[in-house]
Amino acid sequence: MTIIEDKLLLATKNILEKSLTIKKSPYCDNEIILIYDLESPLSKLIAEAYIQNLKNINSEIIDINTVNKDELIKRLWALKEFSTVILVQSTNFRLDNFRIRLQLHNNWVGCLEHNHLQYMKDDEYENYADAIEYKTPYYDKLSLKLKEICDNAETLKVICHDWSVLNIEWWFDSMKQNTWNYEWKKRWWTLPVWENFNEATDFDWVNWELSILIYPWMDFQIKKPDKVFKIKIEKSFITCNDINAPKEFIELLELIKASENNEVMLRELWFWLNSNITNNKQLADVNFFERKAWFHVSIWKKHQIYRKKLHKSIVQRYHIDIFPDIKEIYVWNIKIFENDKYII
Repeated sequence: MTIIEDKLLLATKNILEKSLTIKKSPYCDNEIILIYDLESPLSKLIAEAYIQNLKNINSEIIDINTVNKDELIKRLWALKEFSTVILVQSTNFRLDNFRIRLQLHNNWVGCLEHNHLQYMKDDEYENYADAIEYKTPYYDKLSLKLKEICDNAETLKVICHDWSVLNIEWWFDSMKQNTWNYEWKKRWWTLPVWENFNEATDFDWVNWELSILIYPWMDFQIKKPDKVFKIKIEKSFITCNDINAPKEFIELLELIKASENNEVMLRELWFWLNSNITNNKQLADVNFFERKAWFHVSIWKKHQIYRKKLHKSIVQRYHIDIFPDIKEIYVWNIKIFENDKYII
């Protein structure tokens, strides 16, 4: 067995037993279904690790390409409360017009997703295995401390290496947490996880500028330009006239403007906590890269959790994450982030 296979075997064992607690009541009394595909090397490795860990457990193993999808949908929607579904997907299973995880969540069925696995590079497989390592007690402690600081703060200052500064001078929404602490109806997510996020309560107080180190592109891969470039922020609205800004980034801004009233907005503030994804242990797919222990922001107007903060007549079509070149972060006068790690 290879190092990667060993790590995935342990990681999936902990996912099943420590995160999803499938051996404890009420979950042990209900069905466990693993649905997977074999369309990418990493999906094969992860599926095999789960299969090994489910050998002596009453479970159903399903290769998505060997079943009728309409019948599978009926099977999933008929599951009892506290059942568990695990999805191992090279891209995303498209079974109907709804996201499977959300639909099952609404039925009180736990659902854990591994997706976009075919976008992983060969030399990132071990990084992915490390990224899903069980470290919930550590993340619970860090997440709670971060929430306690931010929920009681009026200011946030993000300082970049070139001394560009994003400054927010008002209260924040109550910080949301996800530390992979699955309990009751919270038994759903896409791996890797571990995050806190919030927003300014008043967009008028989000100002100044940020230097951008990394941004995503249409192929889900991150892009790191030769030089960092600046965006300007005024009352949460973004402009970019920096000559170093890549053509692709400007195209993204124009795409947003075309659908969202000729505006680009900086909205959500993300504090990701995954210490096993670093600059030296990257996952190039933006959906995974964003989970590294870092801070990033969302541009465009869309976010389901905070949707009601904008009038329903305002189009909220897009949501994308961009990554500043961060030197330090202060909440109030407390330094919470420095040298690529949280220091609280």
